[in-house]
Order: sequence, then structure tokens, then C-alpha cells
Amino acid sequence: MSRGNILIVDDEEDILLTFQMILEEEGYFVQTTNSPQKALEILRNKDFDLVLSDMRMPEMSGEDFLKELRKFNKITSFIIMTAYGTIENAVRCMKEGAFHYITKPVDFNSPTVWKLIEEAVEKAKILRENKKLKEELEVSRSKIDFIITKNPTMESILEFVKKIAPFDTTVLIYGESGVGKELIARAIHKLSSRREKPFIAVNCANISMELMEAEFFGYKKGAFTGATEDKEGILEKANGGTVFLDEIGEIPYDMQAKFLRFLETKEIRRVGDDKVIKVDVRIIAATNRNLKKMVQENRFRDDLYYRIAGFKIEIPPLRERKDDIPLLTNYFIEKYSEKYGKNILGIKPEALQLLIKYHWPGNVRQLENTIAKAVILADSDGFIERHHIDSEIEVNVEEFPLEYSEAKKIHTSKFMKTYLGVLLSITEGNISQAAKLAKIERQSLQKLIKKYGINPADYRR
Repeated sequence: MSRGNILIVDDEEDILLTFQMILEEEGYFVQTTNSPQKALEILRNKDFDLVLSDMRMPEMSGEDFLKELRKFNKITSFIIMTAYGTIENAVRCMKEGAFHYITKPVDFNSPTVWKLIEEAVEKAKILRENKKLKEELEVSRSKIDFIITKNPTMESILEFVKKIAPFDTTVLIYGESGVGKELIARAIHKLSSRREKPFIAVNCANISMELMEAEFFGYKKGAFTGATEDKEGILEKANGGTVFLDEIGEIPYDMQAKFLRFLETKEIRRVGDDKVIKVDVRIIAATNRNLKKMVQENRFRDDLYYRIAGFKIEIPPLRERKDDIPLLTNYFIEKYSEKYGKNILGIKPEALQLLIKYHWPGNVRQLENTIAKAVILADSDGFIERHHIDSEIEVNVEEFPLEYSEAKKIHTSKFMKTYLGVLLSITEGNISQAAKLAKIERQSLQKLIKKYGINPADYRR
């Protein structure tokens, strides 16, 4: 691997050749040109860590060359090579943004010269990395527009996602079935530098044990009966991108060792082939099982567990973020109204209250399916009503008090925030209507809203 990219600019061909040979011997990639104008063109199209430029050249002085470069490039380090008589000009170049100067003839036996070159190259690399990080952080600050939430816990998870997404670490996502683990994984991918590369989601529970190795690592023609041609595996197809391993706890113990080796080496071998293939893939895993308990029971490898759990995210079930239900309901109404060519105006309050009271064992996925069916049943230009909701939801509601006197009996800070959010969601931020629903004075409700830091405007449409 190159120690750095250096561009040498000098009007003397013998200097270009000599310097190139010396620097390449030390492990640098070197390009040369006798034209500052040509150098500017090269620098517009390729990243260099360092420019070594003569001060006096017929076409343009080193000082003018530096000024032109800095108009579009403030990262590449610039060292001016100057004779003793023009050191004053070299010092002026440093004020214009040159890293330093070296006097001619350049003494490559001098530790000082090599130290300057190494420091200049390192500085450019750091600046470039910081620039890349800033760009990725700008992307990470953008709205994660495919995750719908107003819940404080979910919002804190999304902030965490934005922080870790740009860094190429493994992530383990916990959560019940249907909470949106894949959406979080997609958000991490979208906010990372891999976003232009493939994102492949795999449900490990849906792959048979016999085919799992071939599915993930690929196979060579003739490796087994039915292998009539070479085939890339999932990891190879996702090269440069992200693989989301849902239900990773379902991977057989023997296969876990092969996954561990891949994570450690970033190498795979297709089934029936001795050739090693380098694969650059970020792994995001998810499970609804207790992997730590599985480790204790020798059903999941502890070394693999610690490999995949670089960062851990636990997504709360929908029953613990009921304040998201009205928002998600309206989102799904719009989605399926468009899909089915219907104009559903919304959902009646009593139907929404039914959804809020339900415990949602299938979480967001179950809510989406429920709304999709309700949209089909409801009349166009009308509302979703209580009788459009699945009958099993009617029977299995868990009591979620809408009256303040009942809410006080199970008072906790977390519950009260959710309770107030539900009231305001149902009434679309109307405090007077929310107070009537809670059966308390408007002024009392306002005090509670202020106490728990809730903004009614967030619930208005």
C-alpha cells in the first residue's frame, strides 16, 4: 500500500526523474509534470497528499501556482522548493497556505527533509478524513424519512443511529417481531458511506441448514448435485455494501464458526472452491431472542456474539410507544389509500382509541396489515370506523385509561408522557378536547403538559 500520493512540479526533467525514483523507493506513489497548469488540471481530477513544487518556473511561479491551487483545494499539502536567495518568497508562500519549504539542492539524506514530507502527507490525510467525516455527518443529520415516530425513546434511537452509521462497525438490533428492525438497519446503511452499494436483507430462519453455506458464500460448479454453474453468495453480491442478518440466532452452531472467520478475515471461499475472495461488507444483525442466554446454553458462540455486538440497539415494542399509533395509522391510511385507489379521509376517534388500547403482539407490521384491510373495507370519501377494524383487536384490547383519574392509578413519568401524547394525538393537539376526553379541567391539563415537556403543536396536522 502506498504511503501517500505526491505530485512533483519542476521545469527541470532530471530533477523530476531523480525525485520520483527516490520517493518511490520510500513507498510513495509519485506523479510528475514540468507544467504548473498541467499540475492544476491533475489536481482537479485526483487526490494528492502533497505537492512538491519549484519556486521559479517559466510558466508560473510556485507562489502563483499555490494561489491557484488554494482556490479549489485546501487539503493537499504544499512544499515549496527554493534556492537560498528566494527564502523570503518561500516564507510568503507559507502565509498563503504552504506547509513548509525545502532549500535546493534538496538533501534527501537529511532526516529533516523526510520528516517534513511525512508530516505534510499525514496532515493532508487527516484533513481529507475530517472532510469525509463532515460530509457523512451532514448526511447523517438529514431526516430519516422512512421511519415514522414521535416517541422520545425512538427519537433517541434515531439520534444514536445517526452517530454510529458513518463508522464501519457491526450492529446488533434487538426487538420483537414486527417492530422495525430492518428499517433501522436500512437507516444505518442509508446514512453510511456504503449507501450507494447494495443492501441485502436475509432472514436466517428461512434458509435451510443444508443450503445456508452455499447461500451465504456461494458455490463452484459441480460442488454438489444441482450446482450446474458458479454462483455468487449473498456476501459476495453485497460487496461494498451492507448485509442485514435478521434472526441471526437461527444460524446453526457449525455455521457460526464460518461467519466468525468471515468477520475476522473479510474472506470467503465458495463451496467446492479453494480460491479465497476478499469481500468488504458491513454486517448488521438482528434477533428477537436472548443471545446471551443462548451463549450460556452453548447454542450461540460467545466469540461471534461479541463480534456482531459492536453496538447494540433495542427497539421498544409498539405497546410501549402508543403515542406513535395515531401517526403511524395516518401514514398507513395515506399509503394504502394511494395503493388501492381510494380516498380515505381519516379514522374515527373511537376506532383510533381501539387501536391505542390494543397490545399489538405483531407490533408495527400488524398495525400496517390492520390498516391496509380497514382501507379496503372503508368507503371512499369516508372514514375508517370501529367496525372496519379486525374483530380480534376488538376482543383483545388491553385497558389504556383515557380518563385522568384512572391514569393516576398507574402513574409513572414514562406512562404519563405516553398518556398525554395519546390524548393530544386523538384530538390533534386540541387541549380543550383533550381535557374533555381526560375529564379534567383545561387548566389542569395545561399544567401536566408543561410539567412533562410536551408541545401540543407537535400533534397538529
